[in-house]
Amino acid sequence: MILAVGGCSFSDYRYDIYPYGRQIADHFDYDYFHAAACAGSNHRIWRVLIRAIMNGELSRGDLILLQYTILDRKEVWSPEPNRFYSPYEELDDAWHSGKIFRLTAHSAEYSQSLHEKQYSNLHNRFTDYEFNKEIFETQHAAFKALCDVKGIHCININTQYDQDHRIEGINLESILNDSLLRLDSGHMNQSGHNKAATKIIAHLNQAIDSNLDDVPV
Repeated sequence: MILAVGGCSFSDYRYDIYPYGRQIADHFDYDYFHAAACAGSNHRIWRVLIRAIMNGELSRGDLILLQYTILDRKEVWSPEPNRFYSPYEELDDAWHSGKIFRLTAHSAEYSQSLHEKQYSNLHNRFTDYEFNKEIFETQHAAFKALCDVKGIHCININTQYDQDHRIEGINLESILNDSLLRLDSGHMNQSGHNKAATKIIAHLNQAIDSNLDDVPV
């Protein structure tokens, strides 16, 4: 069985974190598929996970934890080959002769060319909350339908990043209220990831006992 986690930096390996998703997979002796990324978008979550399903890397009986993120994030291909460098996190993906550039409200700050900065500014201009929510709701419905057809279980992980478009699931939002569990205002430290893993494992133990029939999706 494979456990996959789709999300943003909240669920990523950044700053040498041993993320909750990997901890859960190791606990249950599942294989692990990581689809979370710093500055990642819901579009990236869907793209990476759908490609894994298309390639047979995820299939019937597998489990996906969906940690949806901020609505206005997107991703585009950039012909700029230079990638953002940080010893702690990755903010783009290599792709053929260029890269996949992650667009956020702050992507101009890590752009590597004038055109990327201009694109980032346009991204912030051509955005509308209601339209972004429309895209999210329709794309999630399509993704969930695909998973249902393929027999792949989905559980939503709720955080501060999905407050305004929440699909109820396992709520981790309170973890960031504890200063001992925070790396910063939007991310957990290692103790926070440990607590998140413990909470999700407890939920999965109950779900496994009922053959995942009562898992919130």
